[in-house]
Amino acid sequence: MLLLTGALTSKPYAFTSRPWELRSVQSIDTLDGIGSNIRIDFKESEVLRILPRKNPEINENWISDRIRFFYDGLKRQRLTSPFVKKSGELRPVKWKKTVSKLSSLLKVYSFEYGPSKVGFLASSNLDLETIYVLRNFSHNYGFSFLGIDKTLKINIDNTTNYKFQNNISEFEKTDFCLFIGTNPRFEASTLNLRLRKIFRKGNTSFASIGGNFSSTFPINFLGLSPKTLVSIAEGKHPICKSLAQAKNPTIILGSKLCERNDGFAIQDLIKELVHSFYTIFDKKLAVNLLHTEANTVGSFELGIKSFVKSDLAKCKILYTVGIDEPSFFDNNLKTNSSSVLIMQSSHGDKNTNKADFVLPSYTFVEKTGIYYNTEGRPQKTQRALIGPNLSREDWKIFQILFYSLDKLSSFETKSQLITEMSKILPSSYFANSWFRADFRTGQPTLFEFGSKNLGKIYKTSFKLFIEDFYMTSNLCQSSKIMAKASNLLRSYSNNYKFLTWASINK
Repeated sequence: MLLLTGALTSKPYAFTSRPWELRSVQSIDTLDGIGSNIRIDFKESEVLRILPRKNPEINENWISDRIRFFYDGLKRQRLTSPFVKKSGELRPVKWKKTVSKLSSLLKVYSFEYGPSKVGFLASSNLDLETIYVLRNFSHNYGFSFLGIDKTLKINIDNTTNYKFQNNISEFEKTDFCLFIGTNPRFEASTLNLRLRKIFRKGNTSFASIGGNFSSTFPINFLGLSPKTLVSIAEGKHPICKSLAQAKNPTIILGSKLCERNDGFAIQDLIKELVHSFYTIFDKKLAVNLLHTEANTVGSFELGIKSFVKSDLAKCKILYTVGIDEPSFFDNNLKTNSSSVLIMQSSHGDKNTNKADFVLPSYTFVEKTGIYYNTEGRPQKTQRALIGPNLSREDWKIFQILFYSLDKLSSFETKSQLITEMSKILPSSYFANSWFRADFRTGQPTLFEFGSKNLGKIYKTSFKLFIEDFYMTSNLCQSSKIMAKASNLLRSYSNNYKFLTWASINK
């Protein structure tokens, strides 16, 4: 027999506090692109539990295990002081001395090599205010703003290219859903629950092109190769019959496919499929691009594109903000590069030792920020805690650099910053209450993906973006609970048996 008095109590929270001792703030999940609404309960300077907050249009009453239990990673591997590399070692330095050295370095390098050789790179998980301030800072001095840390080949001039064409709540009306290069169970857990909900109601079928993965509802796996997608676009595949009979068909496209060399060609192929479907059956085939990062859409809304790898190699100074992908610098920077690397982040990882300057910043729990989810809905996080020791909020660090470089900022407070930003992006001023989806009403929108001419599509199989659900960011990698969950996932999943075999046969 289960008793409501203890059956659903969170184990990490048990016996840590009395309910009346807790304080709460309303926030959102920034560990994926859906933006599920959450409530953060904290006591003094520590988060004690995270619970779902009801929002019928996004996550209903659900959140993922990752956002529910990651919070012990907030106090581990934290950067609590600025560091400057001396004699090959990072040593803690006071803020005043760090800013003085950094501003002198920026002045010297911009004078000697030109300001275009100083590049700034932002994480797609940053809040909108930080991205906007970083954009202003780089433009005021002529520095190169390389973009966000993704190589997405997307034409951002048309908003339908990078947003959902359906509301998340509209997925309950679909009767056929085709996944292309995505695993919604890992990439969007709360969306996956909604898909399972419509499966249990019946009269809904699912198909997938890409890696075979364990799902919570039956999926017809059509293959790994882009040849399958070409066959569907040509109307030769057996699944075309199900597609034609569906009243509200939907495609969910993984953002990882847009990072392929043939990303534009794949998107153009899908465009041709949508156009043919509308021409023949007079029905709309909605294509929804699923982002796994918290604010990729927000970056695109500000007009900030993905970075180009060749531009990265040209920089004499590379200033990165919030980069939390462990292999990012290994994949994109040469080991013998002579450029100066400046890292601004909340947590230390294996990339930190490569930096010449390390600046400590806040996490989303410690600041108020605006994020646009994958359907283009602006939402706010609320500050629950104050960052540890000498860490500072990202936009304030750039304010200090403004003054150290003898420049005056056009805003002094956060409210002034948001007011100025809203002149470019009005929806940011009404976060949590603004959601316009005018393009979904009336006649179906025939969006333009990429270029008009269909390019070459490679035979390389589609790969899934997330392999380990519990290890997707620095916050998760610093969490003991996430490490334990990841270990259990690997031990029970057939997909990870090769890791055990490799360790035995060393």
